[in-house]
Amino acid sequence: DLEVVVDEQPGLFQAGACPNAALYCGWYSLGKYVDAFQWAPGAVAYHLASSEATTLRNPESQAWCKRMIEDGVAATIGPVYEPYLFAFPRPEEFFALLLTGQLSLVECYYQSQPFTSWNMALIGDPLYRPFKNRPMSGAGRLDGTPAGR
Repeated sequence: DLEVVVDEQPGLFQAGACPNAALYCGWYSLGKYVDAFQWAPGAVAYHLASSEATTLRNPESQAWCKRMIEDGVAATIGPVYEPYLFAFPRPEEFFALLLTGQLSLVECYYQSQPFTSWNMALIGDPLYRPFKNRPMSGAGRLDGTPAGR
């Protein structure tokens, strides 16, 4: 089983709050990664914020894409400029498709994007299928019940 937490609180998770995180999608905190996660092997995560994939080679960067990769995620998504919210893959579709195990990472990415944007970058093995051998859901959308921390 996969425990799912839907957090609709205004603040971000605090340091150390998310052990064994396999999937993550969060919102804002531009260039200020919060080390809240102990990433499970093979984790897929992305954070909706502008320009989070522009500083992957900067050792001083605290951007979400760079820091999540350094901390152990297998794949992430991020913009290289200002894509605006509508350019990001829709998380309820992206993760639902990934959980079926039927599609590769790149297929989930393109199928859940409203349109192709030059601003967005998928970082990871495009053929990665983390749930191929143990699918967690059928095709469709994820609907979650909000939970407090």
